[in-house]
Amino acid sequence: MKKIKIVIWGINVVLVAIVIFLALGKGNGTEPKYTTYTVKSQSTNYFTGVVQADEKNTVSAEPKSTDEVLASTQVTNGQRVIKGQTIFTFYENMSGEINSVNLEIRQINLSIQEVNKNTTKSADDQIELAKDQQGLADAQDKLNKLNKQQNRVVTAPISGTYYKDSEGNSYIYGNPVILGNVNEFSLDKVKVGKDVTVVKNNGKEIAGTYSQKDAIPYNKAAVSYYHFQVSTEETLPYGMHVQIKNKSLGYKIPASAVKDEDTVYLLKNNKKHKVILNLTKHGNDYYTKEDIKAGDKLVLF
Repeated sequence: MKKIKIVIWGINVVLVAIVIFLALGKGNGTEPKYTTYTVKSQSTNYFTGVVQADEKNTVSAEPKSTDEVLASTQVTNGQRVIKGQTIFTFYENMSGEINSVNLEIRQINLSIQEVNKNTTKSADDQIELAKDQQGLADAQDKLNKLNKQQNRVVTAPISGTYYKDSEGNSYIYGNPVILGNVNEFSLDKVKVGKDVTVVKNNGKEIAGTYSQKDAIPYNKAAVSYYHFQVSTEETLPYGMHVQIKNKSLGYKIPASAVKDEDTVYLLKNNKKHKVILNLTKHGNDYYTKEDIKAGDKLVLF
């Protein structure tokens, strides 16, 4: 009986030893668990735009009356013009009216000369002289208007490009700018003064800047849209369609993954690897463009 108890006791000791051994062995092989953040692709906002004139003004080559004729056209289609440059001249024979006013002016001048002969002028002379001087001013103003009407000139209202369409309508197009629109959900992505990349229709990229954004929206299908403009140093042809690409901040990294303002821990094969990054902080998050890639896992603390 005593031997049986000894055997049972021995078996129990062995079982306990096995359990402890397994527990210790399992504990040594357990890998630490980390909370991680998976790096996503750099987010870039794209908008579409088309090159149009910032201003468009009509200039008419049509006579104003049946007595007026187009005397000259001093520009050619597609020509650059400056503000105030002569575009068209017209002629209307106003010689009868002009001769009549010239005669009136001569008569008034004679009247003024007659009054001025008197070295001492009476009150009536002074009144008469004042009337003649006012009449002379009115007649000269009328003569100026008649001369302008006889030789009417149309000038460019703005600097830009003269264009005559197939229907005979003439316009001055202002500076070429890129016009686009953005909906209310992406409005904060368009900031006046912010640099952008403009992708031309041949794939070439050039630098641009948001130069204007409407404060008042227009509605389309229950969504508000806003017009905006992008300026470029390179002059683009009217009508070109382009893509407008906001410059990316880089890969987003949450603040909880950053240590000491510039250090993160990259997790590979469940092991931490210290990486020092060139980080830029925007809001509550950090961004970088180097030394990590989309899909990398960062340890959160």
